Amino acid sequence: MPHTNDKLVREELARLLYLGQQLQATDRRPALDPTDRGQLAFQALLFECLMSRRDRPHPLEQPQKSAMASISGYLNVICHQPRHLEIHTNTAYRIASRLLPFRHENQVVCGIPGLRLINFTDGRVRLIHIPTGARLDLVDWHRWQNKRMASMLFKQETGWHESEGRSPLWLGQDLTDEEAAHHAHWEYTPSTPLRSALLMRSMPLWYRFDLVPAWVSGQGALPDRLVWDAHPKTGHDQVVELLTRSAARIPGAHYRAKTPTSGTLELSDNGAELISSL
Repeated sequence: MPHTNDKLVREELARLLYLGQQLQATDRRPALDPTDRGQLAFQALLFECLMSRRDRPHPLEQPQKSAMASISGYLNVICHQPRHLEIHTNTAYRIASRLLPFRHENQVVCGIPGLRLINFTDGRVRLIHIPTGARLDLVDWHRWQNKRMASMLFKQETGWHESEGRSPLWLGQDLTDEEAAHHAHWEYTPSTPLRSALLMRSMPLWYRFDLVPAWVSGQGALPDRLVWDAHPKTGHDQVVELLTRSAARIPGAHYRAKTPTSGTLELSDNGAELISSL
């Protein structure tokens, strides 16, 4: 029966993706992925920023720091909402400070160019990405006592954007020329839907499988790659199962194995190599 099947799917999704409370308000199969091109493009970029490591930093990472690369350790839920991406966390203001763009003391742009603050409340930070029109809400498990307390804490978390020669680009309303120069990072490309879909299924990679993956963009003849060190309790096939055969699978995705620890994840006419190695 459809309703029974939908309930089973919701229960399995809640288990796989930590979506318990987010699935309680619907009797239908939840949509895991957006359809808006702008939202997809932003989420694809966000995926790349979060799927980075100290040894494989994203080009928009701070020099000699791991600000965006360490965000995954603060996340509780990543879920699709009808008009925005919602990330539940235990420190929304800190994550915002690591995503909002600023000019580094050596004039490098760090953070996500074009990301701007809409507003913040006692438990939610609302952000918009100007070039794509995409929305991101960071939802904090903690609710501060009042707006004054929330404002003080937000300033504490973002204050370093104005120290040591830095300057916050996110305080301006318009996209600056130096931010616009990074437009290739949010352009809609054949790999955009796959990267966005991987973002929505990232939580079990970090938490259930205890992996530290990194996205490596292809250059020249080299394909895009999602790489991670092999984990004694997580087999390569478990990642493939999640992405292609589970209730949380990427619709239309297929996997072509090359070796027991590598293969190509394909979606439409695009693909990325999945590689686990010692």
